[in-house]
Amino acid sequence: MNQSVWAVAKWEFFRFFKWRDQLIGVLSLLVTSAIGFGVVKFARSSNAVEVAVIGSHATLKLPVDSAIIIKSAQDSLEKLHAQLAEKRLDGILVITERENHEAELDVELIVRQQPSWVDELQEGLNDLKSRRSLAKSSILPEQLQSIFTPQALKITTTAPNSISLGDRVVAVGMGSLMILVCFIGLSFFMVGITSEKQQRITEQVVSVISPQAWIDGKLIGLTGAAFASVATLLVGGLIVGAVVRMAGYGFSIPDSLSRWDLLPLFAMLFMGGAVFWNCFFAAVSSIINDPNTSAKSGLLFLPMLPIAAGFMAIPQPDGMAIRVLSLLPGTSSTAMPIRLLLGEVVWWEIAICLLLLLLGIWSLRVAAGRIFAAGIMLYGKEPTWVEVLKWAMKS
Repeated sequence: MNQSVWAVAKWEFFRFFKWRDQLIGVLSLLVTSAIGFGVVKFARSSNAVEVAVIGSHATLKLPVDSAIIIKSAQDSLEKLHAQLAEKRLDGILVITERENHEAELDVELIVRQQPSWVDELQEGLNDLKSRRSLAKSSILPEQLQSIFTPQALKITTTAPNSISLGDRVVAVGMGSLMILVCFIGLSFFMVGITSEKQQRITEQVVSVISPQAWIDGKLIGLTGAAFASVATLLVGGLIVGAVVRMAGYGFSIPDSLSRWDLLPLFAMLFMGGAVFWNCFFAAVSSIINDPNTSAKSGLLFLPMLPIAAGFMAIPQPDGMAIRVLSLLPGTSSTAMPIRLLLGEVVWWEIAICLLLLLLGIWSLRVAAGRIFAAGIMLYGKEPTWVEVLKWAMKS
């Protein structure tokens, strides 16, 4: 690879990737996360709700994380109304037994305005009614619990690693990262090629280096800038996660994140998929004169459909359609990582996937170079698809 390619790659990379901007972005993420964490912490500490109960000596069983504090009222109803008006109470719960109905209750909640915590209180009242009904009947609580307890089902998997909800979240996250990388690459190529055409500087550059070297440098530099931008976001997210864990909000790390043996393969698939679609972005961008008015601009979002198709692998990772998608160059960067995490993949599928991806990148790169060579010199009327196809097939 000649020096011209690396010169273009370096220039394109630092054209869009600025260390200062990335650091400012990470710091902004940390500051906003800290502010959000403080707001949540303050909200949790200040959302205690105090409710006075009149007429019942039974204990209301509220949810474990409920903010409602139940206290038995010793004052008269008039004094409680005064406390409610002075905002020393959030509610008054009046419970009276119905005449001739030993288990039935009349319950009234007196509040200043419609409360947001009424569902939690309703859950405790439902439990109270159930306990009173059981006490008046011949059914023991243990018997009723046994009747409504679902049948236990033990699931035994023969695979060495079981799939958890966390693993599925990781799979969704990896697919989302691929879409994010492609979106960033799309924006970079739109600015990096169409703006150069509009400024009429392509004639000077193409006289110094070949169009293929120019497009190769753009592919390396802009793809690297896209991955570097996503990497800074991930670093910021990891820092936020570490701070949250140190603050006492623990969460379990999915087993799939500890499979270091798959990281090189994931890197090759992600990088290969990004380069593959960036070749497509380069080819389409080079035939667009004005992205605001061109009818061909919609094609730049076409890759999002096959990339998103890889998400179909999550519910059934080993289905025939998903196995085909995991081999094709346009979808393998999303479908194959999800299959590796959630399904069963044999070695020859990985080999075919990587081989087809390399062939696809090479073919699309050559076609993008040929289209780029003709498209960057074309102004005014945009080429037809027949002309674009001829450029791509021309040797």
